[in-house]
Amino acid sequence: MKDDGDWFEVDDAEPGRDRVLLGAERLPRQPAEDRSARDDVHPTPGEPAAGGSAAAGSFVRRLTLAVTFLTGIPLPVKGHVSPADLWRSMGWYPLVGLALGAAAWGVYAGLLELLPSFVAAVLVVLLLESVTRGLHMDGLMDTADGVLSGAPRERALEIMKDSNVGAMGVVAAVLILILKVAALGALTRAAAAAPLLAGWCAARALPAVDVYAWPYARAAGTGEAFTRERTIGPVMMAGWLLLGGVVVAGLVGLAADAAGTWSSGLVIAVVAMGVALLVQAAVAKRLGGLTGDVYGMGIELAEAAALVVGCAIVKLAG
Repeated sequence: MKDDGDWFEVDDAEPGRDRVLLGAERLPRQPAEDRSARDDVHPTPGEPAAGGSAAAGSFVRRLTLAVTFLTGIPLPVKGHVSPADLWRSMGWYPLVGLALGAAAWGVYAGLLELLPSFVAAVLVVLLLESVTRGLHMDGLMDTADGVLSGAPRERALEIMKDSNVGAMGVVAAVLILILKVAALGALTRAAAAAPLLAGWCAARALPAVDVYAWPYARAAGTGEAFTRERTIGPVMMAGWLLLGGVVVAGLVGLAADAAGTWSSGLVIAVVAMGVALLVQAAVAKRLGGLTGDVYGMGIELAEAAALVVGCAIVKLAG
């Protein structure tokens, strides 16, 4: 289940100690130091240390980090990557989610012209899991194995790090996939717009909220590198991008003559995030914080909840 593929170095690390594995579970922790006031970005050789060019480099690097970490798209990450870059890249996650949702909606709409809705839904869900390399599903399975094991906190965290999949992880993955396919397959082309656009955007606004709201549950891990610098900026940015995604979902829904009102996207986003945050709060109480696996679990739960709420809106509007 663990992918030890592409990686990039995290700046200011002890040589050979600190790296982020794209899709992997573990990240050695760099020596602790106070970074609360740090917001520097190290330029590549020949790049100005400050000014418009450096700011543009930071923008591109952080957006690239967001795309690369959330998907399997092999974009090159230029320049040194600092913990601040990792944290601030989370502010861009909702934009990546909106793009994924829009692509999924376009594919679903096209497939409905050729195939029954259930078959189209299966293909779209499989496509989405492939594009994200199953990263979030991996987190769902690991979290289910650990949290539902009934073991004490430390043992539960050990189970979550284990590359072997347990029965609870398999059951959780199967159930969430069935729920997604069934809910999406019940939606028409127009009705699927708001859940896929607003729901996928909302699901990826969650990680920034998770990191800001809860401590990291273990000393090291993939998600730990993102938690070294907690400022409100990325959370606010994720919120604004989510609001933009909700507006886009509403406009697309109106243009497609979807059931419900223009506010369907807002309802879907709020409920999807609410469901995921409630479950994550319970997990945080159990583990003393969250991990990268729990961030991924939240995304999967929010996506499934968004599709179910979309079905409820159609039913109520009918």
